Amino acid sequence: MPIKFTTSVNIIRDKGKELNYIPTPNSIRVVNQIANDFKIGNRSFNIIGSYGTGKSAFLWAFQQSLSNNKKYFGINLLPNPTVDFVNIVGEYKSITETFAEIFNVKSTKNISENIFSEIFNKYHELGKNSPILFLVIDEFGKFLEYASQNEPEKELYFIQQLAEFTNNPDLNIVLFTTVHQNFDAYALSLTQSQKQEWTKVKGRFREITFNEPVEQLLFLASEHLTDRPSTQKYSKEIAKAIDLLMKSKAFIVNEDYINEIAEKLFPLDAISAYILTLSLQKYGQNERSLFSFLESTDHTGLFQHIQSKEGFYTIADVYDYLIFNYYSFLNSRYNPDFGAWKAIKTALENVENSFDTNINNYTKLIKSIGLLTINAQAGATLDKKFLVNYAEKCLAIKNATSLIEDLEKKKIILYRNYSKRFVLFEGTDLDIQSALLEAGGKVDDVTDVVTLLNRYYQLPPVIAKKVMYETGTPRLFEYKISSEPINDIPVDEIDGFVNLVFNEKDILNEVIQHSSDNQEAVLYCYYKNSKSIKELLFEIEKTKRVITENTEDKVAVRELNNIVIHQQNLLTHKILNNFYGANSEVVWIFNGAVVNIKSKKEFNSQLSRICNDIYSRTPIFNNELVNKHKISTSIHTAKRNYFKALVLNWDKPQLGFAPEKFPPEKTIYLTLLENNNIKLYSEEIAEDYLPNDQNRFNHLWDLSLLFLDSAKTSRRKLSEFVELLRQKPFKLKQGLIDFWLPTFLFIKRDDLALFGNNGYTPFINDEVLDLLVKNPEEYEIKTFSIEGVKLDIFNSYRLFLNQNSKPTKELLFEIENAKIYKLTA
Repeated sequence: MPIKFTTSVNIIRDKGKELNYIPTPNSIRVVNQIANDFKIGNRSFNIIGSYGTGKSAFLWAFQQSLSNNKKYFGINLLPNPTVDFVNIVGEYKSITETFAEIFNVKSTKNISENIFSEIFNKYHELGKNSPILFLVIDEFGKFLEYASQNEPEKELYFIQQLAEFTNNPDLNIVLFTTVHQNFDAYALSLTQSQKQEWTKVKGRFREITFNEPVEQLLFLASEHLTDRPSTQKYSKEIAKAIDLLMKSKAFIVNEDYINEIAEKLFPLDAISAYILTLSLQKYGQNERSLFSFLESTDHTGLFQHIQSKEGFYTIADVYDYLIFNYYSFLNSRYNPDFGAWKAIKTALENVENSFDTNINNYTKLIKSIGLLTINAQAGATLDKKFLVNYAEKCLAIKNATSLIEDLEKKKIILYRNYSKRFVLFEGTDLDIQSALLEAGGKVDDVTDVVTLLNRYYQLPPVIAKKVMYETGTPRLFEYKISSEPINDIPVDEIDGFVNLVFNEKDILNEVIQHSSDNQEAVLYCYYKNSKSIKELLFEIEKTKRVITENTEDKVAVRELNNIVIHQQNLLTHKILNNFYGANSEVVWIFNGAVVNIKSKKEFNSQLSRICNDIYSRTPIFNNELVNKHKISTSIHTAKRNYFKALVLNWDKPQLGFAPEKFPPEKTIYLTLLENNNIKLYSEEIAEDYLPNDQNRFNHLWDLSLLFLDSAKTSRRKLSEFVELLRQKPFKLKQGLIDFWLPTFLFIKRDDLALFGNNGYTPFINDEVLDLLVKNPEEYEIKTFSIEGVKLDIFNSYRLFLNQNSKPTKELLFEIENAKIYKLTA
């Protein structure tokens, strides 16, 4: 049987065929990952990869290797295994019924058990000599689509049972499934509870990604091109094309790798090879589309080029292939690059209308510029030198310089100085460069740097990573731009500021003195020289002025807006580049001292040191679900469950949660209370509930006791307690406050009286705990004080009753209200 390539592999139809499969580094990685996971007990695998990445072909080659038909992979699961495969290709139907048909199980009440029994029997038939039974479900997503629309609970339960059945490390029954998108994507139409079940089932599978990167598609192409022409004549040109690719920085390239396979890729040049594979990933189906290209016999394909032409298959040839084979998609609104492809079409029409000779060479340049614009990364250098070199070395255009100048004169292409590349230009009567020069005389010189910086320049907040790792508390620093050092106090989710100070006067000593006086978490960054930043702000103002004067010229406005975007990005780049290094033009200051910061890493470490200094009493609380400014909806549910368990089961070990289960509310209890030795009850009356100091909860406990103590003389609002927790040296996140406040008050419920809008609240239940968290300003507490005469009254009362106990809450409340005290006055 001859070896051949097929654009579509069917694991059932092609089981006995011999196909042209080329193992890639990615597929070898996946095999090794499966083998390693198998040895630690995993038996259910879900392979995720977009359309056309070769998942079906991989499953076919995997089976061929394990069956010893042909060793594409070295697979070591068990020594000398006896293997068998049950192959299933997904359909839009019930997966339960499909399995029942395959294993000849009649529809009964116990259909699942009967199916699993038949699977086990098939496994048992393999004997005791290292048996492995593979259940392979390609196109698994079709079953999931059906399940989401038809009895999702029933279908999903069978999938869950199947995964649990195969996930038995004592048996070697392995489940393979392949999908085109994430498991959750098939559950969009389900209810919230159904989605939760979906997520639970997803967790039964070991997920493995299977997306071939560009280099691996190039590898496949280089291995497949067996009938390529001789490269001896073009060795120097191939090397020059690689050099041009590297210098342009148009793509992320492994230089050693491209040097290794470049001659195998010929007649594709190095740059056209990258554009081809990126385009096929974007518009086609990855590996499948690549092999379709390699096997194509149409006039735009590689085969006809090899047969009838010499030299490289260039970017222009790639354009011809794409427009011929993907015309419908490229000209539809579904194409994410629709505008760019339309611009190429318009430019080609303009060439035909503008020139009588050299039209073929002009169009080659237009096609190359167009595809480079779509595919090359930002920061690439695609200037005239690059374009001329590519045109001469690959496009076989000898007079490229003059042709490029002709295209510029006709305003068909435009060179963007700021992005160092040519772009296709739709045309405008406005001379943009002249207009910008003229605007320089109309715009006032920039004097208020700070106002303009705040208008055009935004930096996202930065997280102090080290302190977050050490304490579990995320600390967020916000950038503030000002002409004078700020006095702002961090509130809510912001824990500190990085104050960028721009002032043309020399106020460094003032900033240092201000920093010494400021006790907040503020790192000052003083700019010694803001001249270059002023110049860039002036350029932005000029461009904005030209836009205002030419609002009706849409083409010009679009181009000018691109210039503004680039200038704003350059502004960010200039400010960030000035932060660190030997050429830094800033002085860092904290707590009245100059700080030496040489890198981004040192900058982030300094933020963590500031947090350790200012927020020195923050408890160590490693629970990322709770220790944040805003907790998620699911944790709100866990919070209510935790409050309920706290009220009903406070005297039970671990609040009565099942030992073998760990719902989020139990995890909250463990991390908040048990791990910190905070007890909810004790056999000893005199024993206090003192937390250990290992996680610094002792500081939080002491602060909370002080607040209770302050409420002995008069009532205190709970909102005042919350404010204390939000302030330094604690500054707890709201998520932790929402759990600590009600937990502490419940522990101390016998020592205080709680008052709401309706007066005294005699019983603290879970609903009360939830309400006082939501509305702390509506609640007050009054702590019982039994010193002096009141203590004597209680002791007399206790002796009279012959009780050896703590005072009850009710009695203390009576004493506080002087019901007994008045009788003895």
